[in-house]
Amino acid sequence: MTDTTDVVVIGSGAAGLAAALAAAARGESVVVLEASPRWGGSTAVSGGQVWAPNNHLQDEAGFADSEGEALAYCRAAAPGRDPELVETFVRSVPAAVRFVEENSPIRFTVVRGYPDTFAELPGGKPARHLEAQPLTTDGLGSPDELLWPPPYGAPVLTNDEFFEHRMFAGSAPPFDLTRRRLDAGEVALGAGLVVGLLRGCRDAGVELVRGCRVRRLIRADGRITGVEADRDGNPWRLTARRVVLATGGFEHDPDLRSQLLAGPLSHPVTPPVQHGDGLRLAADAGAQLSRTGEYWSWPAFRAPGRRWPDDAGTPQAQLVMAERYLPHVIWVNAAGRRFVNEASHNCAVAFAELDANTHRPRNLPAWAIGDAQFRARYPVGGVPPNEPLPDWLPSADSLDKLAALVGIDATALQHTVDRFNATADAGRDDDFRRGNTAYERAFGDATAAHPNLGTISEPPFFALPVHASAVGTKGGARTDHRARVLDWAGQPIPGLYAAGNAAAAVFGPGTIAGGITIASALTWGWLAGSDAP
Repeated sequence: MTDTTDVVVIGSGAAGLAAALAAAARGESVVVLEASPRWGGSTAVSGGQVWAPNNHLQDEAGFADSEGEALAYCRAAAPGRDPELVETFVRSVPAAVRFVEENSPIRFTVVRGYPDTFAELPGGKPARHLEAQPLTTDGLGSPDELLWPPPYGAPVLTNDEFFEHRMFAGSAPPFDLTRRRLDAGEVALGAGLVVGLLRGCRDAGVELVRGCRVRRLIRADGRITGVEADRDGNPWRLTARRVVLATGGFEHDPDLRSQLLAGPLSHPVTPPVQHGDGLRLAADAGAQLSRTGEYWSWPAFRAPGRRWPDDAGTPQAQLVMAERYLPHVIWVNAAGRRFVNEASHNCAVAFAELDANTHRPRNLPAWAIGDAQFRARYPVGGVPPNEPLPDWLPSADSLDKLAALVGIDATALQHTVDRFNATADAGRDDDFRRGNTAYERAFGDATAAHPNLGTISEPPFFALPVHASAVGTKGGARTDHRARVLDWAGQPIPGLYAAGNAAAAVFGPGTIAGGITIASALTWGWLAGSDAP
């Protein structure tokens, strides 16, 4: 079967849906092809923050910003990146989020408690993040059938509400508000962003097709002219004037991970749909690939028995949050030593450090070591405070016994804890300066003596295994300032565009702001959909 449309978008996360919405707004016919039975990819299970410097809502919220300050921050926080693409992002993201508001039911608000990762650098600010307000699915179907379920429960509260109610520090959610949102069928965070974009696309006449995996790009006379896909088990040929790759990364493909990544990534937290389809399609079309060794690194843990609702029952890992930001916990490696500022945004980069003698990761395996003071106030491994620890989480009434249980050097662990306790009591971290930045303090416990620091001294003690994880890979097709995919000569491949994690990341090698992934996806998706072929 062969059909024709103006634009084919492959993937239905923030990048793909923004591209589809932008193309439809230009009057083009658009088809979105999603390989899985659920919409939204990793966007749907994310916090949904959009890092949008100099956006149209900051002034009225009392946070002044400018293009110049945003550029200064990006240059300081991500040195060595492509200056033209960095400038394109800074100049385009305000227009992209305004476009989304004007062409969908999404209404953004400023997340007041979320500073830039390196807010102390030139141009850094206390509030540049936007988030979509809660929305109903409005005829799209039940969220349980529509989207991938996030590991932290129903996504009905906003980031602002998480900060307001201290939920990052383990406080109980506002149950009445949660119940009202559930009863109303509303979703927030990344789920709300995806639902808003889906509703905008539906209202704009975009054809949305699930369970349709693209196998090949069609090329004729030197340009991409469509795709060949499997739709409900049947071959489907769809011709188009242009194709947008928005398939996400390759973190769930073990072969690509082992061949391309420069560091360990064993427990991705994204839904099991990022198998590198965009990377392979781009490579087959002759695209220049870039940033393939990088990924959006995060720490994760995995509770046994937690699985994604896919046919394979893929294990579901979760981000480590409380066990890195809050008092009365540290991370150690098998040698019993701390190795990073646990509360820093880029803490998981430390997992890539190699031992010069063994050529193996120096800091894996790793554990979060905490005590009864932590358990009295904060969750660990997803278990609320003061509830019994699960059987899978090691604990003991002494550090020596805990070290023996998990294989940590006991003498070094005791020395590490003693050193940490001595300085934590004085409200400082002499080794890694934990708690010295606005970002770290924002995610700490404002009601504690220090938001991020506290002694580890009261038994029983626990050891949560911490794994190398990611919210996506960064390698993909290199694009220009119009989101056009470039070949190895640096020339655009006619008819081919890329956005999101299917495109080479503009920022890195670490993360310069929470929500930079979704902001980049929306921006490059909007550019791809708006471009005139």
